[in-house]
Amino acid sequence: MAYIRLEKDSDGIVELIFDQPGKAVNTMGREYDEAMRAALIDLQAMVAEGGVSGVYVRSGKPQQFFAGGDIKEMLDMDLNPSAEEKTKMYEGVMATKAPLRQLETLGVPVAVGLNGPALGGGFEIALACHYRVAIKGVQVGLPEAMIGLMPGAGGVVRMTYLLGMQEAIGLISQGRRLKADQALEKGLLHELADDEADMHARAKAWIKANGGAKQPWDQEGYAIPAGGPDEASNQGLTFFGPANVMVQTKNLMPAQNAIFACVVDCARVDFDTAQKIEGRYFLSLLLDQTARNMMTAFFVQMEALNKGASRPDVSARFKCKKLGILGAGQMGAGIATVAAQKGMQVVLKDISQENADRGLAYAEAFFNKGLAKGKITEEAKNACMALIHATADYSDLADCDMVIEAVFEDRKIKAAVTAECEAIIPSDSVFASNTSALPISELAQASVRAQNFIGMHFFSPAEKMPLVEIIRGEQTSDETLAKAFDLAQQLGKTPIVVNDAPGFFTTRVISKTVSQGAIMLEEGVNPVLIESAARDNGSPVGPLAAIDEISQETAYKNGQQAKADTLALGKEWQDNAASRILDRMVNEFGRRGKVHGGGYYEYPEGGKKHIWPGLKAAFAPQGYTDIPYQDIKDRLTFCQCLEAVRAMEEGVVNVVGDGNIGSIMGIGFPAQTGGVFQAINAYGLNAFVTRARELEARYGSDFAVPSLLLERAESGEQFC
Repeated sequence: MAYIRLEKDSDGIVELIFDQPGKAVNTMGREYDEAMRAALIDLQAMVAEGGVSGVYVRSGKPQQFFAGGDIKEMLDMDLNPSAEEKTKMYEGVMATKAPLRQLETLGVPVAVGLNGPALGGGFEIALACHYRVAIKGVQVGLPEAMIGLMPGAGGVVRMTYLLGMQEAIGLISQGRRLKADQALEKGLLHELADDEADMHARAKAWIKANGGAKQPWDQEGYAIPAGGPDEASNQGLTFFGPANVMVQTKNLMPAQNAIFACVVDCARVDFDTAQKIEGRYFLSLLLDQTARNMMTAFFVQMEALNKGASRPDVSARFKCKKLGILGAGQMGAGIATVAAQKGMQVVLKDISQENADRGLAYAEAFFNKGLAKGKITEEAKNACMALIHATADYSDLADCDMVIEAVFEDRKIKAAVTAECEAIIPSDSVFASNTSALPISELAQASVRAQNFIGMHFFSPAEKMPLVEIIRGEQTSDETLAKAFDLAQQLGKTPIVVNDAPGFFTTRVISKTVSQGAIMLEEGVNPVLIESAARDNGSPVGPLAAIDEISQETAYKNGQQAKADTLALGKEWQDNAASRILDRMVNEFGRRGKVHGGGYYEYPEGGKKHIWPGLKAAFAPQGYTDIPYQDIKDRLTFCQCLEAVRAMEEGVVNVVGDGNIGSIMGIGFPAQTGGVFQAINAYGLNAFVTRARELEARYGSDFAVPSLLLERAESGEQFC
């Protein structure tokens, strides 16, 4: 079967049908290029012969239009081609564009029917058609910026010419995906259809009624909406826009810089010259390491996770109809909110009805915000709220398919609610503990069905954070792990799977950068430099701000619990800078965190937060210690990468993608690196080892190189 079929109907309309053999979705790679070039040669000949009234572009795959570029082909490209090879690559980019330009200038009307998602290259194809009809609810857009790229098949040029610079920059640089009704409102679609038959009929009816159709930019006298860069109304955009982009991305995201420059440059020139400009910017990103990192993590590894790479191959997919939640605090209420949004019945149980009702109020407040912003209707809000039953009675959990415990991080409390809940719920129900650090195998000792016991570490706030870290205990069964994985996906979360160990994966890794922040503070390094180094790396917040959000008091109590656990096992407790500083912050200075009025930062009402002035007197009374700024930056990232390798060496994490995605989505590791393991790949394993040894010599054992990393560096085997 050919990738593209051309079928002419009795009205003279030629259907150009994409149906890539052997794939569930159509992609824009070498196979597409060959098929599209051949199809346009045939189409041009058919139009020249006469009898063609128009072209209707559609997909032959059910509920799928076109998925976009073939990322795996892009990842196979050499990042450092010779000048001759680079020229050939540019010519290849332009060759991909050419058939779409030929399609829109055939001299007959061209319509497209979008029966499923049209994202990236798929929407670039659609933009090359004169008229775009989509089934209601379909998503469209150019999301390439989210993986470090930009549209390269005419998408930047056509969107700029169609919508104007300001709108094009916003949509493309943010990689926005639009629902069909939003795209219709913006002028990116022309008509919506109820179903596939309706879509076909509408598209063909338009073709019959518009024999002389052309693209707007091919019509005489056409001007880009709001004008080009020289228009007075665009001066602010062109003068200050580049600086704003650099500030927003910390100059760490080449795609956003390239997109802005490309849009402005394209708006200065004619359409065909603009196509060449877009091609050059696209190629520059294709050969950039940042794009390679982000394509690896956010496309290849994310796709594998979503398909269940870490899910045991057991039983049919589990669908939770009724979810029990123990603990109606912020975490439990947040999980309940998400579950209700996904249509699950929820039993939100707390020690008292008053507490449970507070959790219900938390969910209502969330839905009210969505209502105020027009994201949901009153009817939808009421339907969600009706699914949540707040209670203080364990018996209401009796028919729950699964229960998530989200009570205080206290072993005794968790053990008590485990026993009380298991006495009520069905014997095959899964019991999941939401904990960020307490060992799952130890918590499972309170269970009479340890094979059904598992950890599900949600991140706060649960209604917003996209990741769930699933922790397998020593006795957790494959069936239980599969159910937890399925529930996470049912909740719309991305699940990663790790094995039980102190701190699991995410808490263990983030604790290293938090500790480095404390160590540097104790060393007398200026806290402003510590925080700015983290932000300059691409982290959303610095290690000091992170502890303020958690609260020094909570971190201190966790540290005391860890100390007690260590001593209870007969082991020696190793004091460290983090515990010493937390002790002083909480007990000496009364700086207990943001929710308690302030910690490392002051939080003035109505003003911007700023570093607590007392930090200097407390930790650097003789003046700040001067160390290289690059050392500060590297200490905050290298410690995390090295700890991730140790976790893999110990069998805590087995899948590289779990580590990369978990580090970015769970603990804010810089996204442009592709995650903790991909950051090592990008740096170069041997170079990473050399730099780690330099840091170890200066700053201690946190930077000692694990054997696994040495082995990989010597063999040249990357973390894949």
